[in-house]
Amino acid sequence: MRALVEALAFAWLLLRRRVLGFEQGALQPLRNASPRLVRKLLVHYGARLGEHVRLHAPLVIHNADRSFAHLEIGDDCHLGRDVFLDLKERITLGARVTVSMRAVILTHTDVGDSSWKERGLPPSAAPVTLEDDVYIGANATILAGVRVGRGALVAAGAVVTRDVPPGMRVGGVPARPLAGDPQAGRPTSSS
Repeated sequence: MRALVEALAFAWLLLRRRVLGFEQGALQPLRNASPRLVRKLLVHYGARLGEHVRLHAPLVIHNADRSFAHLEIGDDCHLGRDVFLDLKERITLGARVTVSMRAVILTHTDVGDSSWKERGLPPSAAPVTLEDDVYIGANATILAGVRVGRGALVAAGAVVTRDVPPGMRVGGVPARPLAGDPQAGRPTSSS
């Protein structure tokens, strides 16, 4: 019976997508669907998901451009509630990555029609990569073009503006090595 209900829910989502378009018909259900249905919808529209990926709704996806092909999530990953993924460019999560609740991963900057465009902030976009065994704390923000190295930890509330070396623990705004981190003296690859 449960399989039938899930199949009907998925068929309803596909019908909504056809009638309402991708934005309302495919993206909106990610905000309140069951984790199994979210997974099925992501894969149906091009995302690559590994085995044992745990997704918690609501999942907010922005700039999907009619597919989720810019999203790749490795085996045994966990995405908490209210995670925000900007798919203007590719987001790649390695194996065993945890992205805690309300974390934000951005792949682009665009100031729209504001004067900031003339003042030196043109639109830009770059992929984000979280290597294997990375932990992203609650409410952390990862900016476009950042690579977080294998086994690194980003503390809750941090804003990561540059690459984080493997194994390093960072926190703060902007994110810097945390006190007591044995790698705190090593420069980052973006320094």
